[in-house]
Amino acid sequence: MNIAIATTEFVSEKIFDGGLANYTYKLAKWLLSQKHEVTVYVSLKAEQDAVERFLYEDIRVVRICIQDRGWIVKYWFGRFGLGFLINPRLQYLLQLRHVSKVTNRYISEANRQSRIDIVHYSHLGGLSFYREKKIPCVVRLSGSTELCQKMGGYGASDLRMKIQAQFEYDAMEKADAVFGPSKMIAAMTEPKIGKQIRIIETPYIRPSQPEDSSVYNELLLGKKYILFFGSIGLIKGVGTIAEMIHDLLEKHPDLYYVFVGKQLNNTLNGKDVWDYLLEKASPYQKRIIYIPSQRQNTLFPIIRNAALVTLPSRTDNFPNTCIESMAHSKIVIGTKGNGFDQLIDDGKNGFVIEVDDHKALYNSISKVLSMDAIEKQTMEQKAFERTQKLSPDIVLEELMNLYQETIRKH
Repeated sequence: MNIAIATTEFVSEKIFDGGLANYTYKLAKWLLSQKHEVTVYVSLKAEQDAVERFLYEDIRVVRICIQDRGWIVKYWFGRFGLGFLINPRLQYLLQLRHVSKVTNRYISEANRQSRIDIVHYSHLGGLSFYREKKIPCVVRLSGSTELCQKMGGYGASDLRMKIQAQFEYDAMEKADAVFGPSKMIAAMTEPKIGKQIRIIETPYIRPSQPEDSSVYNELLLGKKYILFFGSIGLIKGVGTIAEMIHDLLEKHPDLYYVFVGKQLNNTLNGKDVWDYLLEKASPYQKRIIYIPSQRQNTLFPIIRNAALVTLPSRTDNFPNTCIESMAHSKIVIGTKGNGFDQLIDDGKNGFVIEVDDHKALYNSISKVLSMDAIEKQTMEQKAFERTQKLSPDIVLEELMNLYQETIRKH
């Protein structure tokens, strides 16, 4: 098959290292390994319009840089004294529509040159709104923009995220089929789009690149540490960690807490979240280690050598962070109702706690730290075994079946 993947995030871009970017990368690599043709269309906000075609490893990528047309329209209306007609709601909606239109124009052009069998859209940004009706398409629901904003967000305004969420719902309505890994997010979204959402879990695909232990060796070798990795902000539960980190580090003088990821523009009690965490940890800040976002080949040695992994997200979909940790035989502490409980059988292969419950987080960490070697190894083995059900030969075959069904019905 000739498959186009349209996304707003991809690992070819330095600013994107999260779940959607990595999922898209892994999917493209697997599809190529199965002898399909794949092109990734990644749409980015930029100062001027441009398009660049290149290979990322062996993946064909079309980078579409798109100028903010909403701002331009408002500027020109303002020149004639009519700026009041373009309010912030309309300005952002114009930009979302423009990005979808431009992205799909490039897909349509490619289809005229060589027929595309199906387009796989990410739901984020509503790229499928102006989908080419002649080409079958599916949308992968990778989270809830509404819920993310409610639980701390990524630094954008409530108005902006409300507009984006509705646009994404409208775009999913136009798709031939919608699927996603999280039962909870699917159940929340189905009434909004009037469609049943197929549950297809996220695969775990080990990267082909050799691991690089240089970062681990430089910063962590010989240290006993708990690991958090991902976006460092309220939405991922860093505030929950902050509320118990002093007591934890005080009780365990040989223990470090390691944070790997990008810091979000969040505040808690009037302070930047990271500054708040450091303040709460006082006087043990020297045992908190921050490492910027890492590629998988340098991240995996850090995961493998952790005592355990804490991911107390306030909201999540079907977290790659949890999958990667369990695939490295790590005990994960996650949160209820956020995809973790699809992966973790509480008390058997990890732990799930209530959202924002710092006492439960402290108690669960204490349980893991007090386990004897055999008990811990047994739980870690069960964590690893759960990820074997996420083999691409199982999970992505389900996705191929959905592609084929969609093409037949189109």
